[in-house]
Amino acid sequence: MANWTVSSYSAGEAQGDNVNAGSMPAYADLTITPDVGYVISATDFKIGGATESPTNTWTGGNVDSEIYKVVFSDNSTAATVTNTVNVRVYFDSTALGGTPWSMPGNDDILYIDIDEKGEIENRQRYFCIRSHHFARTDGNGVNKHTVTYATAPTGITTTNNTPLIHNLGDGQVDHLHSGTVPQGQSSQIFQVTFATNTIYGYYYNSPPVTTIVTGQYAPYYQVVDSNLTYTSMTTGGVTSNELTAITYTVYYTPPIGVTGLDPDPASSASAMCELGQIIEFDDVIRQEDQGEPGSKLQVTSVSIDQSNILSSGELRGLWVYGDPGASFVIVVTDSDGDTYDFPGNANVVSPDTFTAAYTTSYDPQIMFAIGYGHSPIHFPAITSDTTYDITIIPNAGTSTAVGVPTLAGDLRLYQYTEAVVTLGIDDSASVYDDGEFPTAITLTGEAGRTLSKGVKKSFSYTIQDSMVTSIGSDHVVAKTLPDFTLDNVSNTTTLAKGAPSSATFDVDSTTGIKAGNTINWSIQKLPLFDNDATTTIIVGAYDSTLATKDQTPGSDVKELVVGMKLSSPHIEGVVKITAISGGEISLDTEIRIDQVTPITFTSTGITVSSVTDTDTLVASQSLEGLSDNISLSFGGGTSDVSAYVVDGKVTQSEEGVVVLSGALIIDSFPTANTTIKMDINKLISIE
Repeated sequence: MANWTVSSYSAGEAQGDNVNAGSMPAYADLTITPDVGYVISATDFKIGGATESPTNTWTGGNVDSEIYKVVFSDNSTAATVTNTVNVRVYFDSTALGGTPWSMPGNDDILYIDIDEKGEIENRQRYFCIRSHHFARTDGNGVNKHTVTYATAPTGITTTNNTPLIHNLGDGQVDHLHSGTVPQGQSSQIFQVTFATNTIYGYYYNSPPVTTIVTGQYAPYYQVVDSNLTYTSMTTGGVTSNELTAITYTVYYTPPIGVTGLDPDPASSASAMCELGQIIEFDDVIRQEDQGEPGSKLQVTSVSIDQSNILSSGELRGLWVYGDPGASFVIVVTDSDGDTYDFPGNANVVSPDTFTAAYTTSYDPQIMFAIGYGHSPIHFPAITSDTTYDITIIPNAGTSTAVGVPTLAGDLRLYQYTEAVVTLGIDDSASVYDDGEFPTAITLTGEAGRTLSKGVKKSFSYTIQDSMVTSIGSDHVVAKTLPDFTLDNVSNTTTLAKGAPSSATFDVDSTTGIKAGNTINWSIQKLPLFDNDATTTIIVGAYDSTLATKDQTPGSDVKELVVGMKLSSPHIEGVVKITAISGGEISLDTEIRIDQVTPITFTSTGITVSSVTDTDTLVASQSLEGLSDNISLSFGGGTSDVSAYVVDGKVTQSEEGVVVLSGALIIDSFPTANTTIKMDINKLISIE
């Protein structure tokens, strides 16, 4: 079956008219249009039984006698999703060496036989993304809500990777969605419906917040909500309509012509899974008989993804929570002083853009009929570093709670241009002519981004005697114990004061610590049970000085928080904690464990959001679970590069020639171009 269609041509002609005399045109044009997902070129087509000369011009063959030749041509760039093919059908005439066709006294239908030279190319694109939500029960084991995935569209597979206990009880639920979609259109990849248990009076405090976890493909996924269902409930003596169900449909539009993303870096859907794309659904569930405290009209909180915005731009949702009827203005101002023009505002000429022409006056009072408001904000692509301040201005009769941003700097988002990291050589002893060093390798990535999986690039630097400023009869010699430590490793260590119970906590001193630094610690725990494949583990304290049988039994999750990475001889790849409930730890990937091999838990992706004073910090997430006096190391993060060398080798290839080789791995990119260096004097001797 052809994966394309061709148009027809129709015109009224006078009886006896022909190409040589009268108004009959010399030719007619038809258009071949590919089906969605397919691409075509003029060279893909021919006329059955005809002769081709020159290229794409066909004479004779399976056409009616009134037709002399057919010429195919591209209307756009060949083999692209926007291209169609023009089919010019020439009528026979004296000028073409034939007998002029004259219009008969009746309607005349002419046919041509258009065939394919070969199979038309089907441009299908691979994708893979996970979706996460939380199953929740009350103290009696009653499910607070159900989350149901619709049957996956054709060509797409949805797999539930979660144990039954989490599907029905408490814990994170993980679904994997992968397959192929046509290029050139937005395709639905999955649909999910959230519904609360209304029998027991449960409802959503606001629509579940959707977050597309960082990644270069993130801007090409779109989440659309629909079918919001409200049920009349009495909360705190006040009857109102509460949200009890909502459907989310997720679409993917493959990027076209984007360097690094088209063609895709992976040749299968499963390989695309390695990019680690995740859509998270976060909900807040309330119960009818609990009610909400207070009756004063107030804006209580503001929520938006505060990770650094992609340099290519992003669409992010801004959620504002408060009392029904609260009235306020949202203002979003960029570092140039321009304000965001929300669609629907009076006198706005360029909605969804930052302009200096208008003062934003977005008042979502109507949206607050049920206690929350949502507005998407389109952050544009940039060519220079940009910041955005989000502030709330309450109208008369409305106040703001502590923590609601009312001044510039209270809630600031950052967007950086791409950063280049260069691996250089440090000649701290000034022994070499640095200008003769080999060309350094570079890696480019999103500035200020911490990666779930580091990027890697191999290097090989050849160092010769001629590079030494004054060497005499000596030669460069490879050291037997080389040290590839980079000069970006610089940490500040301090102790926690008191056990943290939230993201804000005290330390002995904040000297040397700045916003953007990573917060680092690690600890070993011993599994209490053997299991060949599990995503749920229970661990106890581990003391390396004791035999396994002498370890203290019982669950111990001290110093563990969500997001920490696991490592042990039994664990391959990146495995992280997704939830900690009681003494049970949930993981995002199955692992094998035994009761004799300890697991090392290492913090990852946790940063300093702000430094409050000389002994108080605010972290990017809650650190509840840490103990008093735990030693914490601060360094790297969004303001500095986090990188290291693996497989480092120093090889004496011949006398006076040494090769430095290995691979540079970057876990997080800095906010500006940065050069990190290896100390050549720790790798090579002059003897």
